[in-house]
Amino acid sequence: MSESSFNATAIPADDIATDTEQRQRWLFAAADQLRLAGRGEAALRVLAVEIAANGRGTRHRALLLSRLAQIAALEPPSVALAGLRESLNQRLDAPSRATLLAVIATIAARTGHPDADALLRDAGTAHATSGDRSSARHLTLGRAARALSHGDLPGAHAVLTALDPDARAARRDATSVRTEAILVQLGLGRHQDARTATRQAFDDTTSTGTPLSGALTALDCLRMVAVGELPEAAALAAARLGSDSVDISQETRALLVTVLAEVHYRRGEHHAARAALRACLTRRRWPDSTVWTPALCVAVRDPALSEPVNLLGSIVADLHRSVRSLLPVPQFGPRLVRAAVAAGDTQAARRVTELVALVATRTPVPLWQALADQTRGLLDRDPGALRSAVDGLRTTTAWPALADALLDLANSPLLRPAQAWDAAHEAAALYARIGAPGDQATADRRCAELTATPRRRSSIDEPPRTGIEALTPAEERVAEMLAAGATKKEAAGHLFVSFHTVDTQLRSIYHKLGIHNRMQLVRAWDRHKSMIS
Repeated sequence: MSESSFNATAIPADDIATDTEQRQRWLFAAADQLRLAGRGEAALRVLAVEIAANGRGTRHRALLLSRLAQIAALEPPSVALAGLRESLNQRLDAPSRATLLAVIATIAARTGHPDADALLRDAGTAHATSGDRSSARHLTLGRAARALSHGDLPGAHAVLTALDPDARAARRDATSVRTEAILVQLGLGRHQDARTATRQAFDDTTSTGTPLSGALTALDCLRMVAVGELPEAAALAAARLGSDSVDISQETRALLVTVLAEVHYRRGEHHAARAALRACLTRRRWPDSTVWTPALCVAVRDPALSEPVNLLGSIVADLHRSVRSLLPVPQFGPRLVRAAVAAGDTQAARRVTELVALVATRTPVPLWQALADQTRGLLDRDPGALRSAVDGLRTTTAWPALADALLDLANSPLLRPAQAWDAAHEAAALYARIGAPGDQATADRRCAELTATPRRRSSIDEPPRTGIEALTPAEERVAEMLAAGATKKEAAGHLFVSFHTVDTQLRSIYHKLGIHNRMQLVRAWDRHKSMIS
């Protein structure tokens, strides 16, 4: 069917459809059918023509602009940008043009388009001249997207706080505002805040009768992956992918595939993971390639997938345009460095390390400082940096990232075997706790390797270790927590070990330090801290 015949039958003329709501239904149905037929640019054009010819008032125009922005978000970036730029050729009124420019600038900022800053300036000028609340919201979303593409999470948070998604005028764009705010919370490591915001967003869409957003579901799945709720993440992602809903964009689909593949790999189900990732390995040109970058961050952990070095090169190139894909899942940055080091691609490893350090500089929170230490430790083979990363990740809720960092520390060739075994053993216990038997098996194998490694005998000239230095790393962690006032039960929960293990380690600590009670432990630890500070 030709476009002209489709439009002629789908959209009645003004003299036929005098009822505005009826005409809106026809227009929206026509645009949706065009989009589902793979003609996204035509769908955008249909709405832009109606906006240009709008004689039905401000509310009708606002609804059309909102639907146009929604359809643009569902399309690949190249299609959305081409269709929206073509729509600018229509004879639009000033507020509509300002909104359209802001939507274009937002997509450009999300993908790291080189013209993003110029487009944001143009959109800002248009809004200042004759924009309305719609253009103001999309301009704010564009500025937040630009901050996220540069790793400036506090900046994005500050921009988004100016938007109130519960305001009546913002209802049509509330989902977009909420998804960006939740992405910021994930990037900041505020996983409980992200969970609360997602539940609130789901409640609001249910109460208003709005269909559940695929983007909100995908972000909730990413949160679960970040904190180690792996079975729940896989079940929700599989259900959403299986729903065959028309409101799942290519970006949302890519994120859900990312979640499924990540969980499959952690479970040791490599064949299932590869099957899930098969579609994402198709070569795509920028900017559409940026949509699939998160899934590729999972694929690099599998050497069986094709051309890992070229895969890394594509990922790193897109991340240099926009680091957005690194933000919601903490383990992605270190994983890329680990894969690059294994492939002998020092340049890629260094570039990712620099990107993570850049985000840590612009977002000075414990999560990103720890990730910067971890990537640097992997690149430089520095056990001190890896140990610092582990300590930092202990203060977060990113358990999978902590387990990965512990395993990186256990694999450090410059670490003493006893310390490496402790790290591998703790990693295995944590993997078991989050439901990652595949990763747990890897950590267990490392434990077995270290158990079989001959221990270096101390030199007769080397003085015996005494005091706190005589403790193993695991015992040091227990001593530190108990000296700070934690109970044995609290220490066991925080360190992911049993109460019996903590009790045994505490008896060993007392024996090595020559003490008999908790008060003496506090004094010994305080003396140790004063000596090293």
